[in-house]
Parts: sequence; C-alpha cells; structure tokens
Amino acid sequence: MSRRRAGAGAGALRGVLGLIEPVYTGIVATRNRLFDRGLKAVAHLDRPVISVGNITTGGTGKTPVVCWLATALRSMGHRPAVLLRGYKSANGRSDEAAMLDGLLNRSDGLTKVIVEPNPSRLVAGRRVLREFPETDTFLLDDGFQHRQLRRNFDLVLIHAAEPFGYGHVLPRGLLREPLSGLSRASAFLLTHVSQATPEALVEIESTLRRYSPAPIYHCDHVHVGLIGPDGPVALDYLNNHRYFAFAGIGHPESLAYSLPDAARVGERWFADHHDFTSTDLNAVMEEAKKHQAVALVTTEKDWVKLEDLHETRTGGLPIMRLQLGLKFRNGDEGRLLQQVVDTLKSGGGKP
Repeated sequence: MSRRRAGAGAGALRGVLGLIEPVYTGIVATRNRLFDRGLKAVAHLDRPVISVGNITTGGTGKTPVVCWLATALRSMGHRPAVLLRGYKSANGRSDEAAMLDGLLNRSDGLTKVIVEPNPSRLVAGRRVLREFPETDTFLLDDGFQHRQLRRNFDLVLIHAAEPFGYGHVLPRGLLREPLSGLSRASAFLLTHVSQATPEALVEIESTLRRYSPAPIYHCDHVHVGLIGPDGPVALDYLNNHRYFAFAGIGHPESLAYSLPDAARVGERWFADHHDFTSTDLNAVMEEAKKHQAVALVTTEKDWVKLEDLHETRTGGLPIMRLQLGLKFRNGDEGRLLQQVVDTLKSGGGKP
C-alpha cells in the first residue's frame, strides 16, 4: 500500500488491489449519498451524541481522545456514556470495552462512565438509557462511518505521520471512504503532530480545507507513566532499565517513535487487535531474555488481552504497561472542549 516494498510481486499485488478499489469506493460513495439525501434511515437517541472517529483504518489514537473527552465532560458535571463496536477477543469479551472501563473508572469516588459495547450503537444506547437514565451525553468510539445513528458532533482524527491512507481507498490503501467524506466533520484533531514536519502539517491542513471549513486542532499522544506488577512506575524507568517493547496496534511506528531508545533492546509488533496467546507471550519473553532485557513494555490495549495469561504471574519478566495522555498545542485543548460544550448547550449539530 505504501510503495515501500518494490519488485514485480509487490507491484502486481498493488495492481490487483487497485482493480478492486473502484468497486469498494463505489459502494461506500453510494451509501454516503443515500444518507446525505435522507434515503437511508437515521435513528435518534434522546441525548446529544458526539462521535470520535477517523477516515483511515489503523491507529489514530481514538481511545485516549475518548478518555480525555469523557473525563473532561464528567468533571463539568455531565454524565457521559461511551458506545463502541466492541471487538471480541478469543475469550468472547470486548477487550476494548474492558480497557476503556478500566481507564475511566479506576478511581473511587468519581461518577462512573458507562461503557457499552455493541455493533449496533442504537441498541447499546437504548439499553444504557433504560438502565442509566441519568446519562446525558453519548460518545461514539470509532463512529464516523456509523451513520445509522444521528450525531450532534463529529470529531475526526487525522494521524499527522500518515494522514490519508496512502491516497487510496480500501483495499488499495487505508482510506475507509473517499476524502470527500471529510465534509461531514465538525472539527479535526491532528494527532502525533510531533512526527510531522511543519511543512507536512501545512500540507495536511491544506488538504482538509479542500473539503471542510471545520476547525483544526493539534495534539500529541504522550506517555505519562507506567503501571507494573506492583503499581505505578515513573516513566524514567525506561531510561535506566533494559526493556523489550511489543504490541498489537494499528500504528506501531508511532509507539516506537515515542519510546526512549537508550535502554530499548528490541521490539516485536503484532497485527492490530491481535489476540495474544501463551505461545506469543513466551516467544516475546524468550526473545527479550536473549537481549538481556529486564522488563517488557506494552500498551494498555494489549495488557487487557495479556493479564489473564498464566505467564504474566509465574515469575517471568515483569510487564510494564504504558499510560497515555494527550498534549495539545497552543491552547487547542480549551478551544476544542469549548466547541463541544457549545454544541451540547445549543442542542445543535447535524440534521
């Protein structure tokens, strides 16, 4: 997709995928036109709906943004609930829902944020309202293409290092739909901006402006700490201890870029949403030991799939999981939150 792999075989495969691309593009474009013209039904929940999504597959960093937004709204007295598709792991549970619930509700004394997984966000939302009628706002995790449900606000995340899916729609590239879909955005949030040059950021913003006048905000995903077997650990641990990184996420390059190099002795990346097994973990541990690592480092998202494995509790290398936060640029945090709050107050948004 990226053209980083040369050769006749790679070129032929790109050619085959390029033949399929117009078919997928046509299907998606037709679906969007039906929604735009009101010819496909859109359901309503009796509460404002804020979507956090993107236009590409892979990791743009939606989960930390959803956590930030839910936490900010809760601190202002709102009662948000998160609706997500809920990818199931081999154990039949939604690991993403478990991770979000752990991140949002790990502190006692705070109003609980309900996290409800279901491919039908409408079914999920109605169930939340039956059981928790005090809910006053819904957040859709990965909701930009879930157009069956009306939303008041569409926040679209753009990964600054790879913003537009290599310029092609699936399966030739990573775009979920043509870039014309960006016209539906209420606001854009460029993520991982430190991985892009100032010139690249200007080019990204210029592209966005071809499709939408919506405000553009900027942030980085930053590590704020670690959690180890015995509790929180300072991030400086990674500067002073030999560690081996591994994860199953959409953009491992972003994780590798953000981790300190001095004491990192290796890494291994798995496919996005990978269901880790004991075999996987043992292989990672053995590889780390060969490099004389004293700890493994992974993400919160992956830890949810690892914590029940026997090997995490039997004296192997300790596993440290990274805590992620957001660092906004130039006051963008306050401006973005104010735009969301103004939309909630006005009851406005999309028809």
